[in-house]
Amino acid sequence: MRNRIHRDLGSRPFAQLKGAALASNSERREKGRAKLSQKVRVRPSEPRGSDFDEVVETINVCRNGIYFSSNRASYHVDMRLFVTYPYSTEQNALNQEYLGRVVRIDNLAGGLRGIAVQLQMKLILGARETIGTGH
Repeated sequence: MRNRIHRDLGSRPFAQLKGAALASNSERREKGRAKLSQKVRVRPSEPRGSDFDEVVETINVCRNGIYFSSNRASYHVDMRLFVTYPYSTEQNALNQEYLGRVVRIDNLAGGLRGIAVQLQMKLILGARETIGTGH
């Protein structure tokens, strides 16, 4: 197999190989995404200057990431977030907490920003916490 790969690559000019590598690297998502609108709760894991806690709706999701829109300017690439996905204020809701990282920000129409978050790790919390309930 090694010889076959070398033979296939060896017959192509370097510029073509480089272009093929760039094309394959432009899409880094490991799993397909689904257009799914679900509530998520998002807040910075290390608040500095712009502490916020917002509930937004996803535009699409994949197994290890979410994409949503926000009008907040405080998001930045590599920002670490606590993400509750899916999020519900219903009693006995199965809210799951994750540690996430902003991997991409898009400028959208109407002054909104598209925020792509990679869900890096599930968090196990000792007590449930929901907005506005004080628990």
